[in-house]
Amino acid sequence: MIIHTVKSGESIFNIARKYSTSPQKIIENNELKNPDALPVGKELLIITPTRTYTVRGRDELERIAERFSTTKETLRAYNPYLYGGDKIYPGQILSIKHDAKKYGVAMANGYFYKSTPMERLSLALPYLTHLTLSSAKRCGTGIKKLFDDGEARESAKKQGKITLLRVYDEGTDFPEEYGERLISEALNGGYDGITLVAHNAAKANHGALEEFLIRLKRRAMENNLIIYTEIDCNDMVHLRDATDGAILFYEKAHLDPAPSFAEGERAFMTDYAEENEAYKAYIDISSSAYMDDEEITKAEAESIAYSARKEITNDENTLLSSFSYTRYLGAKKNEVRVAYESMKNIKAKLELVSWLGFMGISFDIGKIPVEHLMMFEVMFNHPKTEL
Repeated sequence: MIIHTVKSGESIFNIARKYSTSPQKIIENNELKNPDALPVGKELLIITPTRTYTVRGRDELERIAERFSTTKETLRAYNPYLYGGDKIYPGQILSIKHDAKKYGVAMANGYFYKSTPMERLSLALPYLTHLTLSSAKRCGTGIKKLFDDGEARESAKKQGKITLLRVYDEGTDFPEEYGERLISEALNGGYDGITLVAHNAAKANHGALEEFLIRLKRRAMENNLIIYTEIDCNDMVHLRDATDGAILFYEKAHLDPAPSFAEGERAFMTDYAEENEAYKAYIDISSSAYMDDEEITKAEAESIAYSARKEITNDENTLLSSFSYTRYLGAKKNEVRVAYESMKNIKAKLELVSWLGFMGISFDIGKIPVEHLMMFEVMFNHPKTEL
């Protein structure tokens, strides 16, 4: 596995030749919509499989998996353009095996929102252990559903994934009735557990939140449910053993100046691991780019860099990719900074999972680039289920 930085004059074809791989594999593993539009400074994930197979006329994915002593889910994960399905065609080249050194075992949690396309869920499912459905919020002592997540939930359950109902809670008090409504909502909806998001209470009434989570966990255990929560690493609110797991969020691409990786991600995650049970926590992998304060996708950022003919700078200290360009709003001219986490940043975060003993990674299914999923797949063994 190699992270290649595009230089001036390079193309997919001469990059592929340099690493003895196929242009198509680079295109697929980096989800390149327009392979000819490579901005200078863009990072590409180069994965050269040690075994491939060219699909023949009557081949089926299951039989190919049996032939090579692997599973359909492994083939789906190694070949993301299958989008979690079984559809193959003659002449298609499948990656069968990678011999990259593994860092250990890790799991993955994916967030599903109302705007998440089902196609992206299908693509992500082979990599997931948990699916968090962000489809509810607190209203008084009750729960309000924000959208029908039934199709996504059933798709995940068919593949043996653990489903969590994410409940966004802006309150700071936690009556017993509210806890019972949470348990009831999870049971009646067929979820395996709850992810409670209570950032206001974490800051304003931390003690009450911790006591509530302890009570909620007790009731959840009685009903074979699990309880997760979200933690903003900038606040570093520790909940100790109050939940079954946590998702840790830390973003710095919108900060200017941004701290170094050592002073930012590594310091925050090391502090958490020293004071808490890291093996119960996911590290969130950010997929967002920031155009000043406006959030966009990494793909959109790189498209802007290509169109504006700007070179992307990859800072070895902060591990951020960035560039500046002139944007016109009417007659007004503005100099805009665009920044996002580099591929080296993502790799360094994944290494923290191994070195500090975290459970795995978490990400937004609708936004995560394919290359981040592929890097995770190559670096870690992780629990898989098979249809």
